[in-house]
Amino acid sequence: MTVTTLDDLRATALKSLTTAGFTDVTTTARDTFVIATVPAARAAWADFALASHTVLRLTDRAGRARYALFPTPDDAKPYSRTVHFRATGPGLAEQHAGQVLSHTVRIVPGVNTEADIPKALATALFNDSRRAGDITVTRLA
Repeated sequence: MTVTTLDDLRATALKSLTTAGFTDVTTTARDTFVIATVPAARAAWADFALASHTVLRLTDRAGRARYALFPTPDDAKPYSRTVHFRATGPGLAEQHAGQVLSHTVRIVPGVNTEADIPKALATALFNDSRRAGDITVTRLA
C-alpha cells in the first residue's frame, strides 16, 4: 500500500484493523512512523490485517502487540534507522545474552524496507539472514 503521510498511514492502519474486527486499537503517530497496538492475544490476526503495510513487529508491552508502520518514502534517497533489539539462540556472544543491543540499519528505497530490519540484524549479528526469528525489536530511535 502506498501511503506517504503519517496522517494517512494512521487512518489506513486504523481502517485495516477495525475492518478486521478489532475494537480495541490504538494508533499513534511518531516522528517518522506510526505505532499501532492491539490485544496481544489477537496478534496473528493483526499480522494478517496489516500485511498490506510496511510493518515491523515490536515487542509486546502490557498485553498489547505493537507494530511500527512506515510510510512510503517520497524519494529513493537512502536513510538509516537506529534499532534497539534483543537476540537469542546459538552463536550469540555471551556478553550480548539478555541485553538490549543497538544497531543502525540502512534503508534503500526500492531495495529494502523497515520490514527487512530483522533480516539485516540477523545478518550483522549471526552472518545469517535466516535467523531473523531470533531478533526481537524493542524500539526504534
